[in-house]
Amino acid sequence: MKSASPAPTSVRLTDETRKILDEAARRTRRSRSYLVEETLKQFLPRIVQKETQPSPQERIRRLKELEGIGHRLVGPQSIEEIDARIREFRGDE
Repeated sequence: MKSASPAPTSVRLTDETRKILDEAARRTRRSRSYLVEETLKQFLPRIVQKETQPSPQERIRRLKELEGIGHRLVGPQSIEEIDARIREFRGDE
């Protein structure tokens, strides 16, 4: 199965970035297009994941919403009972 031919894309680079790209292409004997595509493949998923993750403040807010939920679900428990549940959950028992 033959892959589709690459679609041309225009990207504006600073002079400094262009020099780095040119040097990398020279050293690796790869085209600038190849290096840009491989770099995008590697880093775009990380950028997307980072942008879609909730902020630290949002994560703290969500955790605070969970405060006391265990007590509401199973009632008050001693430390020993809590430890036993943790061991059971982990499969220690």
